[in-house]
Amino acid sequence: MQFLVHSKTIAELEYDGETCLLRVLYKDGRVRSVPDVVPTLMMKILARVPVEKSPYLMQRAI
Repeated sequence: MQFLVHSKTIAELEYDGETCLLRVLYKDGRVRSVPDVVPTLMMKILARVPVEKSPYLMQRAI
């Protein structure tokens, strides 16, 4: 799942639920991978992203 993020530094979050791997794409082009991110933690991270700014969450809400 990919989530666009509107912040000063992070451009996109990509989460693979099968491997529990979170990829963070920064606006300056850097990419970081964080292993072993449980789905509940991912939902807490996404809860901080306003719904109206997240196309994925907005589609799910509708």
